[in-house]
Amino acid sequence: MFKRALSLIGDGKRLSKVAGLFFSRSFHSFSSLVFSLVVGKLLIVEDHGIYGQFVAQVTVIQAITEAGLQYSLIRYLSRSMHQSDHGEVASILRASLSLKFYAFLIAFTFIASWALAGFFPVLGGPLRLPHAPEHLTILLMVLLSGFGMSIFSFLDAVLVAHQKYRELAYWIPSTGVVRLILLTLFYFGQSGHLTIQQALFSFLAGPYISVAIFFAIFPASFFEQSAPRDHRFHWIRRLFSYNRWLIAASFFSILSDWMEVLLLGQRTDAAFFHAARIPMQGFLILLATMQSIILPRFSILETAAQYAENLKRIYKYIVPGIVLLLPGFWIFAWFLPFWYGEEYIRSISVFWILYPGFLLRLIFAPLGTALLALDRPIIVGLEAGIRMVAGVLMNSLLIPLYGIHGAAWASLIAQTPGWLFLIILFWRYFRTGEFPNLLSRKLVE
Repeated sequence: MFKRALSLIGDGKRLSKVAGLFFSRSFHSFSSLVFSLVVGKLLIVEDHGIYGQFVAQVTVIQAITEAGLQYSLIRYLSRSMHQSDHGEVASILRASLSLKFYAFLIAFTFIASWALAGFFPVLGGPLRLPHAPEHLTILLMVLLSGFGMSIFSFLDAVLVAHQKYRELAYWIPSTGVVRLILLTLFYFGQSGHLTIQQALFSFLAGPYISVAIFFAIFPASFFEQSAPRDHRFHWIRRLFSYNRWLIAASFFSILSDWMEVLLLGQRTDAAFFHAARIPMQGFLILLATMQSIILPRFSILETAAQYAENLKRIYKYIVPGIVLLLPGFWIFAWFLPFWYGEEYIRSISVFWILYPGFLLRLIFAPLGTALLALDRPIIVGLEAGIRMVAGVLMNSLLIPLYGIHGAAWASLIAQTPGWLFLIILFWRYFRTGEFPNLLSRKLVE
């Protein structure tokens, strides 16, 4: 009985760590939502549009500079730490830092090309920028913000690999807290006025101050360890081999999610569309929570029948949850003009088009999580690529014809081919127990 009590205490401690980490991550997402809501309320409509497009551009740069390392670091570094192989730990970290540097060069080249296009309107393309030279400051902030957020996710993965859950729970909310503090200081320092430059700087500075806090609470001397050149290049190749489809999936998915905000030419349209998307940040909290609960369970399954049975159980909870979220059609439609002002009435009709897409994402999220548990990042990348291509086609057709409402319909319709792809794929998997031959081989055996 005494041993049983000790076991329960041990499980309780682990459970408390997991619960603390869950609430910490939830608070991080919630603080990002609060920051966006406050910025949108304090800025004029045009500046809010600039902020919305800035966040979309930053998210794309973050996807490039992360280089998929937030997944592979946990996969490989955790094993090396468990085996106390300090040489391999050093090689993995050196290789990951090298990949991050290469990713930064790619992002820098992309931003530099885009900056050059700002001086020649004919080269501007669909991703419109302010006229030169005003766009240079914004693009520099986009690059630095995206890279800073990628460093944040990189260090997050390092802490997870070290199983430093207590430090992680305290550290994760720091970015959102810092941003809100800076925003408050700017607002009251300007006697109740906020400029777009101050809002963007608050967004930019958050992750960099968090990095300083990271090394204050977790002195990571292992970053200074050297690694043999051949070992480092071995791990560069291995990490890239594992990451390449995850990088593609992340990039395609983010680009398809933010495509409409990026392509809307009018700053006011971008503001109205971004306001209508605000509830999506709440859904991201639900999606992250769902994945954190489902992925560990899926990771121990082996057969198609086991996956089918577990998915049935999960959907017994998801479907009633969707029904409970249906009043959001009226709640958020009331909240948008209440919070942002009467000028945001146009956002309501856009929101009504977008909201069904938000609900459908909750329905299809378990299938994407199952692909990760099955170690099928190739299929994840293909599905995201299908949605991105559909988004390009639908936006190119509907935005010129119907403007902001065309963008909303494009956002909803463009998700459908990817979801149909998943339905067909899993229908075949449950019938035969195998994926199509073209996709049957796992990326990492």
